[in-house]
Amino acid sequence: MKMKNTMTRRILLVLAGSLFAMINQAVAMEPVVDDEAALFDFESGDLTGWKFVSGKFGEIVSDRATFHGSKEPYNHQGKWHLSTLDGPSGTKSDAYVGELRSDTFKVTSARVNFLVGGGSRGVYVALCTEDGTEVRRETGGNAQEMERIVWSIPELVGEEVFLKIVDRGTGGWGHITFDDFRKGGDALAVKVRVKPVLPVIPEDKNLSAEWIKALSTRGTPEVFSGNELNYVGLPIGGIGCGQLYLSGDGRLWLWDIFKSNYTRENVGGLKLSLMTMNGHYTEPVDSKTGTYSQRNGADVEQGFAIRIKQKDAVEVRSLDSQGFPGVTFRGEYPIGRVTYADPQCPVQVELEAFSPFIPLSAKDSSLPATVLAYTVTNTAKEPVEVDLMGWLQNATCPYDDVADRGQRRNTLIQQQGLVTLHQTVEPAAGKGLETHHGYGSMALSLIDPARDPARDGLLGAPEAKLPLSQEAFTKTFEQASEQAGSVSHALDKPLVGTLGQSLTLAAGESRQVQFLLTWYFPLHQKKEGQSRDMAVVEDFSTINRHYAPLFSSAADVAQKIEKDFDRLAGGTRRWNQTWYDSTLPHWLLDRTFIPINCLATQTFHWFDNGRPWGWEGVDSCPGTCTHVWSYAQGMGRIFPEFERYLREHVDYGVAMNGSGGIAYRGQRGKSAATDGQAGTILRTLREHQMSADPEFLKRVWPKTKKAIEYLLRQDPEQQGVLEGSQRHTLDASWDGPMGWISSLYCAALRAGSQMAEEMGDDAFAKTCTDVADRGMKNIVEQVYNGEYFIHRPPNFDRINTNVGSHIDQVLGQSWAWQVGLPRVLPKQETDSALNALWKYNFTPDAGGYARKHTFIKGARVYADVGEAGMIMTAWPQGGSDVAVPGMERRKEDFKTWLGAGGYFDECMTGFEYQVASHMIYEGKPDSEAVQRGLAVARAIHDRYGAAKRNPYNEIECGDHYSRAMAAYGVFLGVCGFEYHGPKGEIGFAPRLTPEDFRAAFTAAEGWGTYSQTIGQKQMQATLRLSSGSLSLQTIRLDPQGMDRKQVAVICNGKRVNATVQMNQGTAVVQLKAPVRIATGQELVITLE
Repeated sequence: MKMKNTMTRRILLVLAGSLFAMINQAVAMEPVVDDEAALFDFESGDLTGWKFVSGKFGEIVSDRATFHGSKEPYNHQGKWHLSTLDGPSGTKSDAYVGELRSDTFKVTSARVNFLVGGGSRGVYVALCTEDGTEVRRETGGNAQEMERIVWSIPELVGEEVFLKIVDRGTGGWGHITFDDFRKGGDALAVKVRVKPVLPVIPEDKNLSAEWIKALSTRGTPEVFSGNELNYVGLPIGGIGCGQLYLSGDGRLWLWDIFKSNYTRENVGGLKLSLMTMNGHYTEPVDSKTGTYSQRNGADVEQGFAIRIKQKDAVEVRSLDSQGFPGVTFRGEYPIGRVTYADPQCPVQVELEAFSPFIPLSAKDSSLPATVLAYTVTNTAKEPVEVDLMGWLQNATCPYDDVADRGQRRNTLIQQQGLVTLHQTVEPAAGKGLETHHGYGSMALSLIDPARDPARDGLLGAPEAKLPLSQEAFTKTFEQASEQAGSVSHALDKPLVGTLGQSLTLAAGESRQVQFLLTWYFPLHQKKEGQSRDMAVVEDFSTINRHYAPLFSSAADVAQKIEKDFDRLAGGTRRWNQTWYDSTLPHWLLDRTFIPINCLATQTFHWFDNGRPWGWEGVDSCPGTCTHVWSYAQGMGRIFPEFERYLREHVDYGVAMNGSGGIAYRGQRGKSAATDGQAGTILRTLREHQMSADPEFLKRVWPKTKKAIEYLLRQDPEQQGVLEGSQRHTLDASWDGPMGWISSLYCAALRAGSQMAEEMGDDAFAKTCTDVADRGMKNIVEQVYNGEYFIHRPPNFDRINTNVGSHIDQVLGQSWAWQVGLPRVLPKQETDSALNALWKYNFTPDAGGYARKHTFIKGARVYADVGEAGMIMTAWPQGGSDVAVPGMERRKEDFKTWLGAGGYFDECMTGFEYQVASHMIYEGKPDSEAVQRGLAVARAIHDRYGAAKRNPYNEIECGDHYSRAMAAYGVFLGVCGFEYHGPKGEIGFAPRLTPEDFRAAFTAAEGWGTYSQTIGQKQMQATLRLSSGSLSLQTIRLDPQGMDRKQVAVICNGKRVNATVQMNQGTAVVQLKAPVRIATGQELVITLE
């Protein structure tokens, strides 16, 4: 039944929303003394005193004398009773669903009593106050015989109330019978039957003024020390090159560069302690003593030490927390900085570690290498001699220790500008070692060593004993051409080599020693017998890591990097400087960029046929899953070429079926996920906007249109609301309209309209616009309850959120902000929904809430007791007891995952980030909405505090979860960023300190810094390019309410003809002709 009157629809939804709350006081009892007349007894044979709210029933007022299926008499009072089971002509059906409410009446007695029978799930009678709040409720207890129930309600005497009959059950016992509601009842018969009560999420979040102030102030960079170093694991290798961590004291650990796991972790038993459940959240891995997992990584002996000689004193210190107990760590992904200092030591050492990382250049950022640059400073007043030495175990084929399979070899190689300890493995004939994991090579090199031969010298040997002794530091470098330059051992014996440099430092002098760790393990070995997950990728039997054809060995990697080192290292450092040269808070800059490090872990793979491929998280669910990766905003802005490839060759290639559905795990034969389908369409627009020209969209438009048409067919009446089965990221398919999926669908239509218009397909653009316009109206009418957007399932046979407040309820509008689309949902209702998410879903004790919420069981822990976060679904009006079929039969032990229904009580960072970004985009600068968005993001940052767990590993069903790259959307929201490369358009509307703002930006071909200042009479905005180029013709700015009528534009010192027009508070600066800004140049706009 469709409601035509919007107000009626909203009122009914409000009434339907007052579900399942508070405490019932009820008891089965003997017939009571009839000391008061019946208020409702149905003896008129009709619904006198009652009215329908929704739904449809059969013979709702029944005179049936005996139970269905037996001759036992109904124990109704009189002849008639209410029954949601009975149909015409003596039939019965549990399929009837709906809701009725009585006329309002005044409570004049401290007790009331009634008869109730039928089911116990999804059906009930409730007593409600005038505002719809349920204060008592009762079910039938799965019995046809009605029980006499007494409610004690002394607190309601004198109040106006009404009764509500709700039937949402469609399975067995999906009905209720009710009769003879009257005042009075024996006081001795009243007993308290307590139903599980929903834990309260406080409206007052009890956030300190100091904490709130820190959300938006610049602050100081976080520096970790002491116990904060234990769990630090900063990914420090190249994109798609495996997983290697930098520890808090500068050691390298988790050497997971030798192989890839082709299948996800075995989750048999569903224990939450598994890595891909929540194991590394609740039980973080200590970098010194812990085990990451049983199948990831290998043990490798590696480290650095320094020998200091001053006058007659000589000491050796390891560069770690043992050698320097006061060591500190500062992480600015992709760079980690470690400082070794001790008042008793005459030198200070600073380590800067990174793998080359240059936005917009995936090739430069995906090298199997780590730079370890040590700056040694003499803090004494006298000269010192310093030897800085590194050691590295030859860990090729690390899982083999059988002597006759082959041998490992260390070789020292010296070339112009580079000296290398090259570590290889040599297979014995016929033993098959070359097909084993870790077959390849690794190397430790010095870049530009011994720049001053009079003061510097080289150290090293192809074989050394650990721990390093004084003798090791006196061993002079041995050339590879000499016999001692190469050493080999059988696989059953470890082989460790050393490499280092001697320096003489004057008082106060600093020198830098640059090491380079490289590896070459390109082969996906042992593929036989693999038939799922990664192994179903097309041509898997022949593909390898992307770097396989680029190099021949680890030594070759080092040589090629050395030749281009200044550009690679310079570009990485320049991006780091650009990102942090900002007015934004340090914590925000840290947190919004951290999640993109998942690309440098085993979450992300890049094959030598060009295809990027990702798990959802490390070794969790496969296939660059559309319904997870579509939340990620970071990769599309930093490395858009990956996303363009995935759209063109995967989503619209191997994954698309004949009807236009996109297999959500990236291969044919798998079904589409509705949210992933819509998200892919939206990402297509983003990838087009992050392109320099329209060629990408021209290539993919026919398939994109086909994907949109697939969604339109799911909406046969073209109303902009989806009602059928909708598969989505919570590992379920939900039926019925909901704000979440329908708003996302309409956002995809808005994107389709824009792309169709650019492709000259005006008819299809109009179709998309018309349906989206209808959707904006119909979504509000059908699922907005006056405060937030709900889900209206046709029954409770599947998981559902019914009247719950779900975190993604306005996701479509959130996505629209990311790509600059017209509104998908009205502003007023959207703001109300975001306010509800703050009020009902954000809690200062998310972990405690999950433990207390007994209707939902088996939740994974991504927010512990006492940690703040935004719950996936809150239930301010109840509803959680019918949200998950069969949940009441499951036993909660807080150790076992009990299915997808447990997700409702979880905090998952990717979802939280999209809400945070949406709050910020919808808010005015420095407003409460912006503050709330920042608070949601900061709560995540605090949960990943270094003292508690690894701050560089955001977890959700796997380490380094890809959905967490939604964090970059928060950064874009704070900047108010919009961009369209082919049109030459860019815009900024900062939500923090717009009067003095500065932050990084990326575009199709370049990146740099945007800054602005606003005074009483003038606004000045500057775009400065740090790398690449930027073509522009239109710039949109927010002058904060000032009517700017004059504009002056200077590009690279030359005046550019331009005009400015105000459009709904936005200053639109139009250049007469496009300009192209090159590296080092800037565009300055002055509005007056």
